[in-house]
Amino acid sequence: MITRKSWSVARRYVLGPLVLGGALLSTGRWRSGLLATGTAGAVLLFFRDPERPLEPDPEVVYSAADGFVTDVEEADEPWIPGGQALRISTFLSIHNVHVNRSPVEGSITKMEEVSGKFVPAFLGGAKDENHQNRIAIDGPKGRAVVVQIAGLVARKISPWIDTGEKVAAGQRIGLIHFGSRTDVLVPVGSADPLVRPGDRVRAGKTPLARYRKEEGVS
Repeated sequence: MITRKSWSVARRYVLGPLVLGGALLSTGRWRSGLLATGTAGAVLLFFRDPERPLEPDPEVVYSAADGFVTDVEEADEPWIPGGQALRISTFLSIHNVHVNRSPVEGSITKMEEVSGKFVPAFLGGAKDENHQNRIAIDGPKGRAVVVQIAGLVARKISPWIDTGEKVAAGQRIGLIHFGSRTDVLVPVGSADPLVRPGDRVRAGKTPLARYRKEEGVS
């Protein structure tokens, strides 16, 4: 499924080979024409945006991206109260859906685009050095931070939300073009991870972590 928002991103990559393919086919150059139009179709698949109905559990932090988990670790994070976070990182290959979704319910309280390098997103240095878009979401369980990290190929991130907006868990928040990485961070000690490195996850569907019950609450 291609939505209006995903098409607005995809068209810059799709229209060129599609027009070229049509021109080649019209002149009888079938092999080259079919190759170009086939390329346009394959590129369009990278920007598919399937519907993902979710009845969210408020105790759960959901995956923000499709792909496989690369890291479950504690990390420094200045946007998290206390400065220490549980960080769960997901690598997206070019075959995954690249639409990111909010891991929790809340309000967008901070956003920041950080310029940087374009190290391949599966490498460890990408999380600290690459071009990224940072989003703070303040909800009933506190703050969660989503970090969208650009990869080597397209090097571009398209946010679909803005500061001050309210989002539901599982709501679309943006798209990273082609290969990329997405981190979800919550305060250390606030939640227990439900995944480990190597696990496959789906945005807006797979639980990443479960919030701990507050003391005195049964």
